[in-house]
Amino acid sequence: MSVIPCFARYGLLLFLGTLGLLTCKQATDAPVSLPLRPLPGSTTFLALADWGVQGQFHQQEVADQMDRYAAGLSPAFVVMAGDNFYLKGVNSTTDPLWQFSFERVYKGPHLNLPFYAALGNHDYQQSPQAQIDYTKLSGRWQLPARYYTQVIGAGTTHALRLVVLDTNPFVTAYRQNVSAYPDILQDTGRQLHWADSVLAAAREPWTIVVGHHPIYSVGADHGDQPELVSQLQPLLAKYKVPLYLCGHSHTLQYLRPGGPTEYAVSGSGGAPLGTLADSTRATFARAIGGFAVISVNADSLRLNFVSNTGHVLFGTQRPRRQ
Repeated sequence: MSVIPCFARYGLLLFLGTLGLLTCKQATDAPVSLPLRPLPGSTTFLALADWGVQGQFHQQEVADQMDRYAAGLSPAFVVMAGDNFYLKGVNSTTDPLWQFSFERVYKGPHLNLPFYAALGNHDYQQSPQAQIDYTKLSGRWQLPARYYTQVIGAGTTHALRLVVLDTNPFVTAYRQNVSAYPDILQDTGRQLHWADSVLAAAREPWTIVVGHHPIYSVGADHGDQPELVSQLQPLLAKYKVPLYLCGHSHTLQYLRPGGPTEYAVSGSGGAPLGTLADSTRATFARAIGGFAVISVNADSLRLNFVSNTGHVLFGTQRPRRQ
């Protein structure tokens, strides 16, 4: 989707939401019991992308269901895989969107957790650095650099390494449009070298790579990303990364194209939903608001998608490969 149609699609609705003229349905009181339990002896986390729309559309519903599920699952953290603030990111650490799209939306009592963020294409249209700088001011927001790695549960049998990438500079269309993405000309070769060195040294039982753009996708809004298919997918295969987690397509998808890596798209955290193309390529694909629940222990990784109404839509479990 090009930049101009994207603005036309969301701009008026976000403006009305800011004025209080557009409201989203709030989640109703949920039953105490949940249809999901974490794996025994596991680390569990929630994941979503394409979310920052000032609580409008289905963002607040998703956030409320995240809090509901967090009450029962006790996740260790949340992953937010980019397009954090529509339409053009934020311009500073005091931009009002920090309150309207983040602090006042993910305010549930069970969401006092680290939120590990990646940058999306919309975040590049103003100041990516402001999102990095907010890390020093927030007790929850974690984006220490454009790309970074984080180990959770170090030294345990369920330790998990996140490798969070900045996929935006790989996309040729952005690099050719510096007026819209003024800070896009980052050194992708340097980032790939860094990722190679991190993956080569990783000794944790599980490594999950996070980026905003899909490598493979059946979204009609955003499908396969050729630059990542050619440059990033071979790196994932080289190190047998079990899961690549992303957004960009405003859908929920799980794909097994072959090889050691499986691919999850969790891009329906708030922004207006996308559409699907050839969904037969995917194990699961729905254009519906929601988020992912991921749980890992010494033996297995389990992923579920949960809708903005709290229904479990899909589940899969894979063993750890030695």
